[in-house]
Amino acid sequence: MKSILTYLLVFISSATFACGGGDWEGMYFYNLFSQTNISAKEFYPFLRDEYNAFYGDSYYSEPEEMVYPEGNVNLWKKLLTNWSTEEIESAIYKSEGFDWSNKQSETEKRAKLYIDFAQECSEAFSYRTRRNSWDYEEIIEEKSVDVTALLEKANLLMSSETNSQLQTRYYYQLIRIMHYSKAWDEAIRYFEAKIENKIEKNEMYYYILDQVAGCYYSTENYEKAAYLFTKIVSKSIDRKKSAFVSFNFCTSNEADGRSFANGIEDEKDFLLITSLRSFSDEIDNIERFMALDANDLRLELLFMRALNNVERDVWPIGIGVEDKTLPNLEPTEIYNELLAVTDLQVANQKVNNKDFWRMASSYLSFIQKNIPEAQKKLEAVKSFSHQKKMLAIAYKVFSWETISTENENFISQVFKLDSELEGFIQEKIANTYYKNNQIAKAFLVHNTLQLGEHINSIELLDALEVFYNKPNKSDYENELLNKKGSKYEFMDYLNYQKGIYYLYQKNTELALEHFGKSNNLCSTIALSKRIFSNNIIECFDCPEEGVMLDEVYKADVFSFIKTDFSIYDLAVYLIELEKLTANEKQWKSKLANYLLANFYYNISNTGYYRGALLNYGNCCDYGYINYAGDNYRDNKNGVDIIASRKGYNLSNITSYNKKYFGLSDISMEYYQAVIDLSTDKELNARCLYLMAKCELNKYYNEGSDATFEVSLNEYCEIELPQYKSFKVLKADYSETKFHDMIINHCSYFRLYSSSH
Repeated sequence: MKSILTYLLVFISSATFACGGGDWEGMYFYNLFSQTNISAKEFYPFLRDEYNAFYGDSYYSEPEEMVYPEGNVNLWKKLLTNWSTEEIESAIYKSEGFDWSNKQSETEKRAKLYIDFAQECSEAFSYRTRRNSWDYEEIIEEKSVDVTALLEKANLLMSSETNSQLQTRYYYQLIRIMHYSKAWDEAIRYFEAKIENKIEKNEMYYYILDQVAGCYYSTENYEKAAYLFTKIVSKSIDRKKSAFVSFNFCTSNEADGRSFANGIEDEKDFLLITSLRSFSDEIDNIERFMALDANDLRLELLFMRALNNVERDVWPIGIGVEDKTLPNLEPTEIYNELLAVTDLQVANQKVNNKDFWRMASSYLSFIQKNIPEAQKKLEAVKSFSHQKKMLAIAYKVFSWETISTENENFISQVFKLDSELEGFIQEKIANTYYKNNQIAKAFLVHNTLQLGEHINSIELLDALEVFYNKPNKSDYENELLNKKGSKYEFMDYLNYQKGIYYLYQKNTELALEHFGKSNNLCSTIALSKRIFSNNIIECFDCPEEGVMLDEVYKADVFSFIKTDFSIYDLAVYLIELEKLTANEKQWKSKLANYLLANFYYNISNTGYYRGALLNYGNCCDYGYINYAGDNYRDNKNGVDIIASRKGYNLSNITSYNKKYFGLSDISMEYYQAVIDLSTDKELNARCLYLMAKCELNKYYNEGSDATFEVSLNEYCEIELPQYKSFKVLKADYSETKFHDMIINHCSYFRLYSSSH
């Protein structure tokens, strides 16, 4: 059973781990305090990891370089003192290709005898390594192994061996042979008689103990197996992960090994493994461990896991306009409790690695916003140079209430070094700009100008223009204006955005003025004459010639409108149409109102040309409408957020794009003007239907108190707005050809008519 567990572990996680440096961004939080600051590298696997069973493992890809078992290699170094690490790894793990011709000392000859025998044992039980295969024949294959011959050879070789390390290695092979041949009781008895308490407890001893624990598990003595696995987790270098997995299997059989615990070392082992398995009472376990042995390096591991857990709460990534801040402190005692631990460790004369605890104490003071204290404590740290440098930068940036040119020069220099802290620093400097009403720079820290096109905030656009025209900009300010990802010249695109804003505000003269300043860009936005048409069939993915069938825009009076034109031309045409609405000839005024009504509905967020002004397509509803009553983001928009300075910074402001501009209301006014001027009942009937589409637009965006329910069948009811336009269309225009046509084409109108 133990072997199955071991191979299961190999299957789900590889043997490599990352070390050094900092994992500055976790899954959803900033990880400023590198977990690998702990002293004991062998405990890295038990640091917090978002994606894998153990820290640094890679499920999806192989490590770039093979990482051999460190504990075993280091033990060989004590025997083969003149060998390089590469030679040892090659001789042990790539033995067939290793050249022994220059390795002729007595110790080297003895080492080769053992290595050859170990390879023989591995080949004898090689079928076990295929238990993860997808090949059924390989899985069921089990070689007939001459166990007696292997055991006799092991004993013979060991009888002539005088080196204690090599003797221990032969013990390992003996126990392994018995374990794999299912002689579990014999292996246990041999261990108790010949090995336990009789040899040095080096890495190979824990290899042996791992095999023995597997034997106990196979004999269903789960309690003893669990106890031994706790020792391996604590003491071994190479077998920690497999032993931890095996311990968890023991607990599935309601065993944890505690009945065998005796003394402080056992108590520390149990505190470690229970803390690794659960975060319950974590600070209590840390304090209990301190009371037992404040200098035990495992205490750093437990503390680091607790500190990393704090980081997950206090440094969330991308909070943007949420009602949070950095650090995002919660009303909890954990910050003070962990700080108290660090201070006790710094003061304890028995603790050797004082810099780890000094730095952690500094960092916790920083988290609690006591930056002067954090800086003072950090100065006392003499090692951890890279981590110390990163924290010093963070402390400095978070101490700024405003950002001066000197500060910006500092930021620029930090970012030129490709600082791992860039994302974290950007969060804070964007916040500092934002709270000081420097919204242009606050926006540009995280966004390019083009990303702001859907926000439609004139306050932001004006601020961006002022910032662009600011003299004597710092290097960092110039970097903000020239961010990678911007497709267009800054002021060209800014004026284009302003032109769009004023079009939506029905201030066509100002729109034309800004489009004129952005003529190079505006000339690239091609629009169709059919933007002044209207549609009866609702089909956004149909070609315009198939749905935009009304052709009033082709009348001679509108000959100034080209078939295809730029957005600058559009503004010109809108001004001309507006002039025509005041024309003394009623028919001209009527038709001008009609085209303007069509246009404003068409560019509304339910209109066929809803993306045309920004050179986008019209798919899909979720990109253009926040449905009334939808709680998604509470229907907030960036314009209001910026105006009220809500949130921490503007990192995610483009997720709150403005989607509704009341354009259907403008359209309704023009359609009503057509009806007021017209005696053409067919045209008026059509306008009433189009006005109902405007009402539906408003219903989607604002909701309505006036609705009615219609049963489609016994299983389905829908809620529709009370269309005022439908009421008039039914009451006053039921004799028109348009009425007869639309009642057949429009199910909404048909349902309305049947229920009223």
